[in-house]
Amino acid sequence: MINFISQAEIEELCEAMLRLYLGRNAPIPQSVDIDGFVREYLKCRVLYETFAEDDPNKIGFTGDGRAPLKIKRKGQIISVVFPFKTIVLDRYLLRPEENAHRRFTLGHEAGHLISMRINPESAACFHRTHDRERTYSLQEMQEMYSISEWQANTFSASLLMPKPVMYETLKKFNGGKRLPVYGEAVFHPREKVILQKMAASLGVSFTALVIRLRGLGMLNRHSLCDYIEQELHFGGDTS
Repeated sequence: MINFISQAEIEELCEAMLRLYLGRNAPIPQSVDIDGFVREYLKCRVLYETFAEDDPNKIGFTGDGRAPLKIKRKGQIISVVFPFKTIVLDRYLLRPEENAHRRFTLGHEAGHLISMRINPESAACFHRTHDRERTYSLQEMQEMYSISEWQANTFSASLLMPKPVMYETLKKFNGGKRLPVYGEAVFHPREKVILQKMAASLGVSFTALVIRLRGLGMLNRHSLCDYIEQELHFGGDTS
């Protein structure tokens, strides 16, 4: 049985752990050193291997000392059981262009590890990318969107983008004002530039940043019609 951890609990745990890692009187960082946090604070070993699982979307793994992981070494596919407190990421994430993806995946696996400490009955878990072009089985969808995966994603977002860091980043790039969004996900080009700068500063993807801003109430929602009529100048009163 999964020990459910609420978003409020995850937020509080992550902020407290980061304060302990950085030092109580340390200034708010521009971005979180997730590699240092995982290795130095969680005392976790991080390895990079070439995954050889049947599912190519499996890109991260948290070992529990029981479940095997298929990897490719020296041209051969072998199954390896990694001990608890070992995070294994697919080697392709080391590419410079995958840095934001790698950081979020590492935070996700750290979330699994923290959850496993809270609930020792938790099993080893994979982190998958989501391929929009692929049809997933019901079992795969249930696993991908299970409570444990939601918790791990929430841990990652809370570790990489804790509230104090987000407030400082919004202050730096937009004077602390909420960013306007039209409908659910449409931004004016000027706000997209700000979001891209914020994402680069935090070391996260554009999408991860927008989801986090929305969750923290840092977006100011407007009607999509306003954008179409007032910004794009389509439709509206033509008289």
